Amino acid sequence: MISDIVRKNYKEEIFGATVYEELAKIEKNVKVKEVLEELANGEKSHASFWKEVAESRGVELEELGFFDRLKIKILKLFRRVFGLPLTLKLVERGEISDAEKYYQLSKAAEFNDTERQKLSSIMMQELVHEDLLVQTQINADKIRDAIYAVSDGLIEVLAGVSGLASILASPFLVALGGIIIGVSGTISMSIGAYLSSSSENDIRKSKLKKEKLRALLGQAYSSNEGDNEINKNSESVKITAISYILGALVPILPFLLGLGGLLGLITSYAFTGVVTFIVGGIIGILSDVNPFKKGAVMAGLAIVAALVTHLIGIAFHFIGY
Repeated sequence: MISDIVRKNYKEEIFGATVYEELAKIEKNVKVKEVLEELANGEKSHASFWKEVAESRGVELEELGFFDRLKIKILKLFRRVFGLPLTLKLVERGEISDAEKYYQLSKAAEFNDTERQKLSSIMMQELVHEDLLVQTQINADKIRDAIYAVSDGLIEVLAGVSGLASILASPFLVALGGIIIGVSGTISMSIGAYLSSSSENDIRKSKLKKEKLRALLGQAYSSNEGDNEINKNSESVKITAISYILGALVPILPFLLGLGGLLGLITSYAFTGVVTFIVGGIIGILSDVNPFKKGAVMAGLAIVAALVTHLIGIAFHFIGY
């Protein structure tokens, strides 16, 4: 029914406007704050359209309720913990579908020509919203590097300590083995990241040399690009190393606290499972897929990998090693 469509869309636009307003209030970056305020004003204008449609048809509208306000508070908390880029990725998940929704509505016979024209205009504005959101995601690449490194540390070290726990009775020795695995993994990933970025820099330097030659012929040349990319690659290596070792510490922690045997193993699985689920959810948000499904898949794979190595350890212990 048209009344349900009007109520639903009005509430969604009011919700979006309130989210952007609340995020703008706690934003310290002036430019990003202006973008958030612009987005809030855009959502308000869309809500005003639906209010006009409701008044012309005698439809009573509902304002935001308790659970809507609760969602907004959760988003603000999420922003404080995980930062604005991830929060905006979470918010923007609906922008493309909103544009598609407004396209379908602009073709609906329930609306008159003026309303359909306005709906088409809102569709274009929703697409622009996505571009504005992307512009504010200044550190999205850094976050992506960190998240993937953390997930590698979690899964690899959990698998390692799980295997060690099946053959070593001492929590200290299991923790020590986990630390060795974590340190070696950190070194390996750092070297891999360095070699990758070094190769990219070599290719970029070769390109810059050619640009310098072109500059001698009067063509434009800029030397800042290469320096900026080298700095970015150096930061990427550091982020990868730090994030990996932080992830590696999670499955080791119970054994460092002196928990051994089955209790230490279960605690390690639980810690790693929860953190891996969170990391997987964040990867889902960054990848525009269902974060709960991604988190569940990653946590499941981490546990399976650990169980396999644990069974291998038990098998070797059983045959006398």
